[in-house]
Amino acid sequence: MNESHPEIPVSEHLVFAGLLTMIAGSIDAYSYLFHGAVFSGLQTGNIILLGINLGHGDIAGSGRYLISLVAFMLGTVIAHGMQKHFGRRPIRVISVPVPQLILAYEFALLLIVALTDRLVPDFISTAVLSAAAAAELQEFRRLKGRPFTPLMMTGTLRTLTEGLYDGVHYHDRASLRRSFDPIVVLACFACGVMLVTLIRYVAGSLSVAVPMVLISGAMLVLYVKRD
Repeated sequence: MNESHPEIPVSEHLVFAGLLTMIAGSIDAYSYLFHGAVFSGLQTGNIILLGINLGHGDIAGSGRYLISLVAFMLGTVIAHGMQKHFGRRPIRVISVPVPQLILAYEFALLLIVALTDRLVPDFISTAVLSAAAAAELQEFRRLKGRPFTPLMMTGTLRTLTEGLYDGVHYHDRASLRRSFDPIVVLACFACGVMLVTLIRYVAGSLSVAVPMVLISGAMLVLYVKRD
């Protein structure tokens, strides 16, 4: 399917999906590196770590993963409420479509973390980061009309493997072409993680600015394409 097809919203284009996955990867890397090895978006990882800690009898240590899980759920409820309330129509007063509103909300949460990073305990920062990750997952769930998640790469890896197998084994050129999308998504996710990891050596905890800059770029793309 052509990326420039008029029926496909810009929020479902491959370039935009790449931005979203970079944002998701950078937020997860930031929360893991700076806030107690807890994932903000990858809740499967948090459930695994929660189970491991409980299995070791470390009740106190498991609390930080439970907090992230609950915050992610609350963040989903808030984002879903925003979708329902505004009905995916522009807010009349400021004329902001819901996708841009969700990104602005996510940016505001990251800004709170940046401003309070050394003033509050890790679990509070993790909770705010988890709510931000939940908002992104709740709003952006399609790529070129197909199901897509910017936070979890397991399904993307499966799709890539299946496409490559069908393309090589059955000489299915369409499957090979479709494999390009998951390659880009996986690469962008890894780039988001690497950016935060590298920039932390220069900026420390201020490397939270990486996903903030990426969100600003995503908002700009939506704004330009809308106009």
